[in-house]
Amino acid sequence: MFKYFETTADMGVEAEGESLEEAFKEAAKALYNMMVDIDKVDKVKCVEFEVEGEDLEELLYNFLNELLFYTDVYGLVFSDFDLKIEGKKLKCKAYGEEIKREHNIKEEVKAVTYHKMEVKKENGKWRVKYIVDL
Repeated sequence: MFKYFETTADMGVEAEGESLEEAFKEAAKALYNMMVDIDKVDKVKCVEFEVEGEDLEELLYNFLNELLFYTDVYGLVFSDFDLKIEGKKLKCKAYGEEIKREHNIKEEVKAVTYHKMEVKKENGKWRVKYIVDL
């Protein structure tokens, strides 16, 4: 599950999951759903990568910005993710395709910011919060 909150000239995201991987996956889905209708993105390409972070916030930041790299450089958008987080490393398989008009293009996300970024476990669920620059 994910939801949005508004900030000045930016957009905030809150995502949650039963596991840390699920919360990060929902955070990534929210990122792409801001840009396109992810229900219209077919899983025809798979991109694999690994990122590291000194803490969970840096890991989330590096993960989301690595995804944006593939969007900015290769024109790819993603609708599903397989994640494995072990310690300070995250391994990802992102599934999607090249961006098309049929994806109902919405916003252009310039970057994910550290401002108000949170990753924490509350009431048995993992919750993440971040803001993007539009």
